[in-house]
Amino acid sequence: MTQEIEQQNEAIITLLDKYPEGLSRGQVSEKLSFSINDKTLQRRLAALVNDGRIAKIGERKATRYHPLEASIETDKGHLKDTETNIFSPKSQEKLKFLETSLHAREKVSYTRDFLDAYVPNQSQYVPKKIREALFQEGKRFDEQLAAGTYARQICQRLLIDLSYNSSRLEGNTYSRLDTQKLVEEGISAKGKVHEETVMIMNHKEAILFLVENAQDIELNSLTIRNLHYLLSQDLLANPQACGNIRTLEVDISQSTYKPLANPHVLKELFELILQKAKKVKDPFEQAFFLLVHLSYLQAFEDVNKRTSRLSCNIPFIKGNLCPLSFTDVARDDYTAALLSIYEKNDVGPMLELFAWAYSRTCEQYGVVKKALGEIDAFRIQYRQHRKAIMGQIVKQGLHGSAAEELIENYCQEQGIEDIDKFTAMTLADLSTLHAGAIIGLRITEAQLETWLSNKP
Repeated sequence: MTQEIEQQNEAIITLLDKYPEGLSRGQVSEKLSFSINDKTLQRRLAALVNDGRIAKIGERKATRYHPLEASIETDKGHLKDTETNIFSPKSQEKLKFLETSLHAREKVSYTRDFLDAYVPNQSQYVPKKIREALFQEGKRFDEQLAAGTYARQICQRLLIDLSYNSSRLEGNTYSRLDTQKLVEEGISAKGKVHEETVMIMNHKEAILFLVENAQDIELNSLTIRNLHYLLSQDLLANPQACGNIRTLEVDISQSTYKPLANPHVLKELFELILQKAKKVKDPFEQAFFLLVHLSYLQAFEDVNKRTSRLSCNIPFIKGNLCPLSFTDVARDDYTAALLSIYEKNDVGPMLELFAWAYSRTCEQYGVVKKALGEIDAFRIQYRQHRKAIMGQIVKQGLHGSAAEELIENYCQEQGIEDIDKFTAMTLADLSTLHAGAIIGLRITEAQLETWLSNKP
């Protein structure tokens, strides 16, 4: 995309921001500061809608284009206010405490009873009816397939959507299109601070870690700490804080909540959260429990909310359910729901946001029962073989034709008939291999670094 086209796209978005009630295509054309052919404008608007940068409401002559932050598109074509759409009147009433100034609200500390009172498979944050409804929306396969199969099918889209939305909830100003360029091509957006670029690239690496290792990862401290490491690397002043339980006190902006300060107790409660989460059988209850309690504990110096958002996707990725990408969730709504947990230990508003966001994400990812293609079936069938030979290649320091020769010999030894397909898949996987994706390869990070450093 040329710089001129992108400048024009930004001008269209800026214009729509001034008109939350929406504009027709003709009105957009009239109000733009530059002239543009009607057919060209039609294509530009359609592309902006497809990229999730603006919203389209209505059909034919009734079509109106709206700023994304002000509205969402519904099946019936009616505008709904984002806040009222997510929060029920009951939750809106609960959240009125946020209208009280910060200094006038009661100061609160971590309440251990909030966690201790939760009994896996007996306590219930997500009511059964909601769990069943979300399961029907999120189910992607009729048959039992290997963990991570669906997430791998939509991996590129997931990398962009989840990286963009999770970063946006942290105040990152990258647009979805700029996020796509960065994720797919490594092109940084002009005028952005370095931390924003690193934040998105860290999301990409962390999501790949979850998707590529779906069969092997477990809900334990090692997994979550590695996830935090990938999300926080090169962002924290103290590199040793990446992936480690904090030893410093932290404050929560916009809140009277003061998290725990004792490192020993933090480690204990961090382990307790994961022990309880591991026992929860329902994937939606498990995901929501992780989202709530990892955010509330604030076990790390920073990047806690990002870690909780990606952690809550583990049950979905492993269970071949639609992942949760937090599409269209407004930052203010997310913050309000979190503050209700922090200051009131009330999960009600967050539950409504969670359910709304999951349904919205499912809509974005299309058909519920998608057929499994031949290539994916082949990948699943020979996954362990592929990991085994990749490990050998790294250990032996092979590249190019030497690696191909070893793969072909391996196929003959193991009776793998389609040697070309297996070789192509293995070489493609090797080309993207990184430290966050070596689980199951039986190699060390040092062996990988040596192999990568000798890569032609």
